[in-house]
Amino acid sequence: MFLTQQFNLEKILFLLSKTPICLSFPFKRVINADFKHKKDMVRFKFFLGFLLVSSVVIHFSCTSYYSEKESQSSVKITAKNNSYPNYKRANNIQYPWKTSYEELLVNRHPLPKGFALTKVEEDSFENWLRCLPLKPKGTPIKLFNGENKMIQALNAGVLDIDVGKTDLQQCADAVMRLKAEYLYSKKKFTNIHFNYTSGFKAEYSKWREGYKIGVKDNKAYYYKKSKSTDKTYEGFRKYLWNVYNYAGTYSLNKELKKQSTKSIKEGDVLIIGGFPGHVVMVAAVAENASKEKAVLLIQSYMPAQNIHIVKKQLTRGERVWFKVSDLEKKGWKTWEFDYTKEHLKTW
Repeated sequence: MFLTQQFNLEKILFLLSKTPICLSFPFKRVINADFKHKKDMVRFKFFLGFLLVSSVVIHFSCTSYYSEKESQSSVKITAKNNSYPNYKRANNIQYPWKTSYEELLVNRHPLPKGFALTKVEEDSFENWLRCLPLKPKGTPIKLFNGENKMIQALNAGVLDIDVGKTDLQQCADAVMRLKAEYLYSKKKFTNIHFNYTSGFKAEYSKWREGYKIGVKDNKAYYYKKSKSTDKTYEGFRKYLWNVYNYAGTYSLNKELKKQSTKSIKEGDVLIIGGFPGHVVMVAAVAENASKEKAVLLIQSYMPAQNIHIVKKQLTRGERVWFKVSDLEKKGWKTWEFDYTKEHLKTW
């Protein structure tokens, strides 16, 4: 499957398919015409490409602008029909990386009408994810090199967690990092381990004791460095960068277990294993009186970029809450990938 860096080509074609016939007819006539000179054909194709890209950029820009205006002008109406969680972070929740501890992820968007957050254990991974800090509203999604992501209309909130300075912390890497950061904050070092694509099990507990990981002829192995024990947070991050180099959606998909939609919880993922593949993580779960559930999703992407809240495709209103009943019936559609219940997995 070929994907552009910033958006799914299939989504562009979908938008073009909605072009009125009266507008598309002249293009069909021109495209079917005979070109006397090859240069004319090249110029025409270049023109069509430019027109296509311009149309998509304008579409997303307008969507972003009017969605923002709509959001600003209807705050009072939204407050009446939808409630914000106003969730509180427990004192024992810690985030080892440098953060401002500002707004909680779960508090950014109103809950779907009639829904309330599910109950979770205070010391759990589920609660830790809900309380992840967000950067201020309007913060753009940035790539690892400091540049803004091209399409900001997909931005529903940026997490206050660093992305690094190399193109490594992509989708699977972000998911693995969040799981590892939680376990590190709880000092559960022996539980921090991930498999390489080759199947090699990279254990952080051994890394802490001075064992490093080498790769030769596509085979990974441990080797001991004298006086090289590294029990610092910086050493932990070096371990993760090593994992990012040799693990991804393919290996993570094989490592995780199947999850049922009825048991969906924070920390579960929807994963498409492959080269490339993709994965998003459930960051919050809400439920109504009928036991119907809705979730917030977070992701990183290619190239490596800020972890952010995933926005729903071609929708207004709730926009970020994905109802589990939709996943069971027809799947979830996002701007980058589409998911079915078969993609749902847990640790």
